[in-house]
Amino acid sequence: MKNAVFYDPNLVRSVNLPEKIEAFLLKEGLPLIELAGAVLGVRFQSFTDMGLLYDGERKLLPIGYEWEPESSILGLAQGSGHLYSFHPASGQSGFVNSDICLFLLFLSCVRSFIASRSESDQATIWTAEEMRERLAAFQRGEIVPKRPNRPVFNRKAELTRMRAMFEEKDAASLADENHWWSCVLEQLEDGLL
Repeated sequence: MKNAVFYDPNLVRSVNLPEKIEAFLLKEGLPLIELAGAVLGVRFQSFTDMGLLYDGERKLLPIGYEWEPESSILGLAQGSGHLYSFHPASGQSGFVNSDICLFLLFLSCVRSFIASRSESDQATIWTAEEMRERLAAFQRGEIVPKRPNRPVFNRKAELTRMRAMFEEKDAASLADENHWWSCVLEQLEDGLL
C-alpha cells in the first residue's frame, strides 16, 4: 500500500494477533492519514518507542490515535486482535471493533456520510449584482427552475442505514451504549458531528 504506516515486526509478532491481522499490519500496513483528511481525528502511527500498553486486563499494540496521542491511543488486543481506545491518563480502555479491517470499513462509511452531507449542504453564494442579473433573466424566462438531478441527502435515513450495517458487520461494536461506535453514532444522530 502506498502511503502506509508499517509496524515493528518483532513487536507485532509478540502480541500473537490473529494471522490475518498480523499479515495485514506487516504486509499492507495501515493508511497514512494526513491531519486534513482525518475522520473523527483518527490517524495511524507506529509508536516504535512505546512498546505495548497495559490497561490492567489486556496488552495492547498501539497502532494510532484519536485527535492526539496524549488523549486516546488506538490499540489491538493481544490474542484477539480486538481494537480498543486506550486513555493514557486513566489507564482505561474501551471497545471499538472486533478487528482493524472492520474499523477501517466503519471509518470509510463515516467519511462517505460526511462527504455526502457536505455536498448536499453547499449553497451557491452570489453577489447582489449577480442576483439582480439572475432575477432579471428569470423574469424574462431565460432561466427555468429545474429539479435537482441527485436525490436530496436524507441524514436520518443514512444514519439508520449506517447503524444497521455496523450492527450486521460487527454487533459487538454497538453492544454497549458506551462503546466507541455507539458514542460516535449518537453524536452524528444528535448533529454534534
